[in-house]
Order: sequence, then C-alpha cells, then structure tokens
Amino acid sequence: MPRTKYWVSVGRQEVVPASDVLIRDHYEFEIHANEAELLLLVEQFREINLVDKQLVKRASTPYEAFPEKDQDMKNRAYDERLKDIYFLVYQLGTTETKKHIEAMNLGDLPEYQNINSKPE
Repeated sequence: MPRTKYWVSVGRQEVVPASDVLIRDHYEFEIHANEAELLLLVEQFREINLVDKQLVKRASTPYEAFPEKDQDMKNRAYDERLKDIYFLVYQLGTTETKKHIEAMNLGDLPEYQNINSKPE
C-alpha cells in the first residue's frame, strides 16, 4: 500500500494530509502512513478521547470516594494510550519526528531506539 505524508498533532488528536503549507505550524509531527496505519492512529486517538472523557467525568464529582489505587489505575490507562500514540507516531515518523520523540524522554516507551536497527 502506498504511503502518504500526514501531519499529526497529538495534543489536538488530529491527523491531516500534508498538503497545505500554511497549516504546518499547527502540527508537531510529520509521518508517512498507509490507509491501515492511518486508521490505527485515528482509532488510538478515539480511544484516548474516551478515556479522557471518563477522567473528566470523574473529576466533576469532587466528593466521590474512590481508593487511591483506582485513581492511579484510571490515570495509568490514559498514560498508556498516550504512550501507544507516541510509539506509533515514532514508527511512522520521519527522522525529524523520531528525534523529537526521543528528545521527549518519555521513559518506558517500548525500545523505540532499536526499531530500525538490524539484528546482530
């Protein structure tokens, strides 16, 4: 499948075709993806949006009693989905995108530094 260039904004959860130079400044990353990869990224944005809405809903009830572990687990679900998104953007990204994500020092992402290395 042919790959197309896209611009990605993780914060805004957007992916747009890289066609209009005027909007490039609104997106942090450049990727090259085929249709299946693009759909996977869009699905990951949809999933993190659902988790985010659950967290906002929970936060709007300040007197709700919940165990600390439950709170951490719900926050962890959001964090893990966010890392999955950055990992996918890294895999599909240009060299500049990969360097940017590596510089973010996201901690326990999968070993993204070794994705393109050859086995020994």
